[in-house]
Amino acid sequence: MRCARICSSSLLILLLTLFLPASSLSPHGAAQTSSKVIRVWTIGSPHTGALPPAVAPPALLRRAESLGYRIEIETLRASGFVDRFRQAVQEHNQPEVLTFDNYGVISGMATPNGWIEGLYSNRLVASSLVLVHETLAPLQSRGWVMLVRSAVNYEAARTLSMQPGECDDSPSASPALQLAQEKAVFAARAYLDCDRSTLAAISDESRLVQQCFMPQSDTRIESVKACHIAGNQKLVLVSLASVFSTEIRETSALVPSHPGTELGQQSILAVLRNQGGTWKLLAITHDPLNTVMQRPLTTLNTLVKSLDQGERGETTADPAQLVTPDGVYPRPIKNERFGDLTWQPSGSNDVTGQVVEFAWGKDTNWGLTRLFFLPASENKLSTGLLMSGGVTVWRVWSVTKAGDVAFSEQRSFMH
Repeated sequence: MRCARICSSSLLILLLTLFLPASSLSPHGAAQTSSKVIRVWTIGSPHTGALPPAVAPPALLRRAESLGYRIEIETLRASGFVDRFRQAVQEHNQPEVLTFDNYGVISGMATPNGWIEGLYSNRLVASSLVLVHETLAPLQSRGWVMLVRSAVNYEAARTLSMQPGECDDSPSASPALQLAQEKAVFAARAYLDCDRSTLAAISDESRLVQQCFMPQSDTRIESVKACHIAGNQKLVLVSLASVFSTEIRETSALVPSHPGTELGQQSILAVLRNQGGTWKLLAITHDPLNTVMQRPLTTLNTLVKSLDQGERGETTADPAQLVTPDGVYPRPIKNERFGDLTWQPSGSNDVTGQVVEFAWGKDTNWGLTRLFFLPASENKLSTGLLMSGGVTVWRVWSVTKAGDVAFSEQRSFMH
């Protein structure tokens, strides 16, 4: 009789196992499965009040799946977002990722429909936000992506953000360019780490400014690699990609953010010149216009392809002559939105292209270089392509086919 009772119980358990849903038998296991989610909130523009589209990039979804997670995206209007976020925090259900195209979502801003409250109105919330560079950009092509440190699956979202994006590795066959590539990687590490002594030691004597990535921060560099190198024996341009994290101690007037954490991938462009057999750093920048954005005036490839690849002796060119006076920020003429900085291009026949170099914040800790690659005959640049940043210094490079460079004088303006 006892055996019959035991056998009947065993049979009942077996039947329940076969026919009842797994969730009714293993609620704990079901919760674990549903928790393998990285939640993304995409917030619309405060100006329009519209609901933004939900963007789910296939490559990013696959990267999350490789970590054992799936991505869920929810879209919200800017109005009411902060209240919704506060409620989620109280319920311990805040998203891992926030994306938005207007910084007013974070800072708060006035709109025609009234004041939109931002997340920075709450210091505790502000301190939990982590700015992500580049790796999660497919979620928000123009704008910002931030992680929420207090979210349940923050560590998974952080791991996803620290995976480097695709890099078009293009090692050079020339030993001379391999040395330039190695020097560019070395320079990029010093630039990211803000190692000023190393940067000074490897810089070209004609480098315009001694700026670095985030001077008032503690940066940890995970990796730096060269993605593409182009040029000749005298002048090269190297695109690089780094993976980093940093704790910011002091913010910049150029970048609207609060002290905190930033991480992800940072693309860099370095320009090096061969001086007496040694590659020296002529310019380096993390400006998105030079690294990840495509603009009509950044015709870098045209310049690089026009450089002679054979050995040539030193060539000399007349420098460009700047026309816009020192201290002047050009105003637009009637019916135009922007003014133009102007110069007289070099008259030398051997000049194949020009580089217009700008350095923002020259006398501050927070500076940024921007380069425009132009045809040899171009003689102006719209101020609409520039940005505000205190004192700005600019000059024009005249580049010969051999790769030699003649520099114009420097001028500056305040904007």
